[in-house]
Amino acid sequence: MNHSEDKKFFFIIGFWIGILLILNGCHSSLHKDKQAEIDSIAARWVPDQREGICTVTAGIAKRGSIILRGETTIPQARQEIIKTLSNRGIVLIDSILLLPDTLRNEKYRGLVSLSVINLRKRPDHSSELVSQAILGTPVHILKNSNSWLLIQTPDRYIAWTEKSSVKSMNRAEIAAWKQADRVIYLENSGWVYTSPDESGVVGDLVAGSILIKKGESTGYARIVLPDGREGFLNNKKIIDFRSWKTQVLCTEEKVCRVATTFLGLPYLWGGSSSKAVDCSGFVQSVYFMNGIILSRDASLQADHGLSVDLSNGYSQLKRGDLLFFGSKENSNSHVTHVAIYKGDSEYIHSSGRVMINSLDSSQINYSSYRKNSLLAAKRIIGVENDIGIVPVYKHAWY
Repeated sequence: MNHSEDKKFFFIIGFWIGILLILNGCHSSLHKDKQAEIDSIAARWVPDQREGICTVTAGIAKRGSIILRGETTIPQARQEIIKTLSNRGIVLIDSILLLPDTLRNEKYRGLVSLSVINLRKRPDHSSELVSQAILGTPVHILKNSNSWLLIQTPDRYIAWTEKSSVKSMNRAEIAAWKQADRVIYLENSGWVYTSPDESGVVGDLVAGSILIKKGESTGYARIVLPDGREGFLNNKKIIDFRSWKTQVLCTEEKVCRVATTFLGLPYLWGGSSSKAVDCSGFVQSVYFMNGIILSRDASLQADHGLSVDLSNGYSQLKRGDLLFFGSKENSNSHVTHVAIYKGDSEYIHSSGRVMINSLDSSQINYSSYRKNSLLAAKRIIGVENDIGIVPVYKHAWY
């Protein structure tokens, strides 16, 4: 091949490489557009990953088709992604896993089997404690990973816990639990005894624990825990769960009364039981004992309820309203703390321990730090049709 032929050869090779690069760039741009559209749909359905999963990616398959991989807890998100791309004339291969995977795991439901279980950010004992769940709480099991389960609790919160903490059940078993003679424990702490004379201990309980009642013996109920352990409880410390969830009334007086029973409890980051609580876990626990399921974290709770005007002071506040604290930059608020308004400028919250402080600078329990960081207030009592404020009797899992 002479010099002229060399130049011609390399020109042709360069030309086709350029064409391929252009085509690949166009293809890459189109692919990025599709992924951006998928991400936009996912963000609408799952605005906060603490309460939902929607991680879907678009990959290139054979003959120009698109393969969708990933997982989601929201069936509607999956449907919208598929419908939107299909309407663009795109040939799709659907490999999106809907969680929980009910086809591979028929026991995708479960009940918390210990008085309090720890929920962590990742499946590791060294991972951050983000929340807790109490005995008898129904959960959905989203994933398995060795000795860990990724679960979703009735407040929609998603986190990891140890397999030994949850009794896995299928649909029939959880349906039988719903139909059983259940009771709810009313005291902040207590024990399940091996016999009515309280001579031995089976396990401990916290406020809101749900158990099955199998009979009675001299003023004591014979109860069964989710993992099958049996024991006895004083009838005065429990109430029929079905009656409780339909008859309990969430009032200003009752919310404040339950809140004061938590006074002195130690602060625990991620704590949400009557053993120890963080600020939002305290609020959530108090409202649960009044028949209301709230969102888990303070920043999530701030997204729900009826706004209370604080522009002219605190005259619009009612007992039981939630006060939100934090910082504000430009027009963006960053909520870091929550309290329950108690009345007369006082609020009760978990900060070091559960305690009462005041917004009134003339009072001995006044906190200038909290006063200066007060951002907003929301009303919970009486609010209906709010996904973050759900009466227990309306929640399908109970």
